[in-house]
Amino acid sequence: MIDIHLNFSQYEWIIHGAIFAFNLLLLFFAKPIIERLDPGQDHTLSIRLFITINILFLALHASDIILMAINIDYQNAFIKLAYSAFTLYAGILIFKLGSVFFRKRFGTSKKFDSETIYLDSYSSRVVGIIFLAVIFIFSTYTLIKIWEMDSLLETTGIFGIIIGFIALTSNVWAPDVLSGLIILNAQILEDGDVVVIDGYEDEYIIHKVSFIYTILYDIRNNHRTFIRNKRFIESKIDNLSRIASTDGIRKSLTYKIGYPTLNSQHAQERTDNLKIFTQRINKLFSTANEMAIEQTDLNIKEESPFEWHLTNTGDYALEYTLFIYLDAIPSTKVTATARKHAVSSLFKVNAIVLEASAITGLELQTPDLLQLTHQREALTPKHRQTITPSLPYQKD
Repeated sequence: MIDIHLNFSQYEWIIHGAIFAFNLLLLFFAKPIIERLDPGQDHTLSIRLFITINILFLALHASDIILMAINIDYQNAFIKLAYSAFTLYAGILIFKLGSVFFRKRFGTSKKFDSETIYLDSYSSRVVGIIFLAVIFIFSTYTLIKIWEMDSLLETTGIFGIIIGFIALTSNVWAPDVLSGLIILNAQILEDGDVVVIDGYEDEYIIHKVSFIYTILYDIRNNHRTFIRNKRFIESKIDNLSRIASTDGIRKSLTYKIGYPTLNSQHAQERTDNLKIFTQRINKLFSTANEMAIEQTDLNIKEESPFEWHLTNTGDYALEYTLFIYLDAIPSTKVTATARKHAVSSLFKVNAIVLEASAITGLELQTPDLLQLTHQREALTPKHRQTITPSLPYQKD
C-alpha cells in the first residue's frame, strides 16, 4: 500500500499555492500581456511558447508534489525541470521586454494605417544582440546551478563547448545576421515598404526583418513569404515606396497596333498617310490621359501626363509603350491597400485605353498576316489554275 503523506508547513503550502496561482494567471493572460507589451507585431509563436512553458511548469510542479506525497525519493528531478522551464520562461520574457524597450529607445517610429509602430534600427538590433548574449549567459549559469553541475563552469566545460559550437557554425548564421544589420543600417528598406525583388514578378510588403530571415507579404495572392537575409540582400531590390523623382513611380503598358496602309505610288501620299496614323495614335493616348484624370479612384500623378513612344517595329505590328506615373505607395502592411496602388491602377488604365480606342476608332489588335507560298514546278496545270499568287491577307 502506498503511503501518502505531505509534511509541508503552512508557509510551504502558501508558497506552492502562490506559485500555482501565479502560473495560472500567466497561462490565461499570456496573450493580452504580450500584445500589450509589444503592440503591432506578430506574437503567434511567442504566445504558443509561453503557454507551452506554463503548462509544462504546472505539470512538473504537480508531479513533484505527488511524488513527495507518496514518499518516493527521486532526487527532486521534476522540480528541477520545473525550475529550468521557469528559467527559460523568464529569459524569454526578459528578452521580450528588453527588445520592446530598445526598439522604443533606439529604434524608429513609423505610422501604418493611422497606427504608430516602433521598428528596429541598426542601433536597437546591435543592443538587442548584446542583451541576448547576456541573458543567454545568465540563463545557462542558472540552469547549471539548478542541476548542481558546477563542473561545467570550468574552462573545458559548457561555455567552452558553446564558444566552439558558435565558432564552427558561424558560417551558417553569421551572414544572415550581418545582412540583417546591413538592411537596418542602410535605412533604405523598412517595414511596410513595397518592393520588387529581382527574379520574382510579384510585389511584396516587407513585414519584418529578423536576425536570420525576412518575412514578406505577397500583395497579389496574399501569401506570406520567407527569405533568408543573405539571399534577400544579394538580389536587386526595387523599393516602390521610395521614389527617386517627384514625378512618381513610372510604369509602362505595351500595345501592338497594325501598320497603316502605305501602298501608294507617291512618297508624299505615303508620308501624309503616316502623319494621319501618328495623329490618331496621339489622339488615342491623349484621350486616355484625359479620361484617367477624371477618375478619382486612380492613384496617378495628375501633374505628370502620360508619355508614349514607338518602341518596336515588328513584322506584323507597331509596338507602342505607354508610360504612366503613379503616386508613391504608402507604408502599409495591408496587402489590399498596396495592391490597390501598385496593381489595380495599371489594370484600370488598361481598360481606359481600350475605351479610348473605341472613341477614336483605332483598334488595339495585331493583324494576322497569312503568307501562301507554292512551287510552280511541282504543280499540275489544274492546280496552277486554282491557286492564286501569294499575297498578304489582313484579317479584320
